[in-house]
Amino acid sequence: MSEDVFLELVQQHQAQIYRHALYLLNDQDDASDVTQETLIKAWQNTAELRSETIRSWLLKCANNLCIDLLRRRRFQVPLAKADDEALETLIHYQKENTPFQPSNPSPEDLSVSQERQELVQQAIARLSPNFRAVVIMREIEGMPFEEIAETLNQPVGTVKSNAFRARRKLREILGSLLGR
Repeated sequence: MSEDVFLELVQQHQAQIYRHALYLLNDQDDASDVTQETLIKAWQNTAELRSETIRSWLLKCANNLCIDLLRRRRFQVPLAKADDEALETLIHYQKENTPFQPSNPSPEDLSVSQERQELVQQAIARLSPNFRAVVIMREIEGMPFEEIAETLNQPVGTVKSNAFRARRKLREILGSLLGR
């Protein structure tokens, strides 16, 4: 793989890697570090990379680096306690991938939307890292189950069951956050 092709692929996937790491780690600096480390590993393995599977390879690498970091920490900081800047960055990246946004939302609509996003982010942050990874890849990134399975090195059935269980857990968490 030439340097130009590699740089093009980096530009294409860098934001998704960062978003994935940010959702898993809830820390901008750690997400940046994981993104950079992932891209360094990709550069070191350019001979082995294929353009048709590079997205899975990059996300798998980033996911493994995040899991390793979480294991080293032995604790997680809930998103609710993260600084406002990290939350705003997360919401900004999520909004970039939203297919439809009204051109002139009312202040009330913006407030409701922001509140809803904050609750969802808090709920996602409370999931275990494995469930969180599946939710991020499936629900936020829109990846097919087969690609998630390849990325996480799990059977497709396991990924589907984890997605089902993660959604059920999210409903429970959101219910408790909403006082239901």
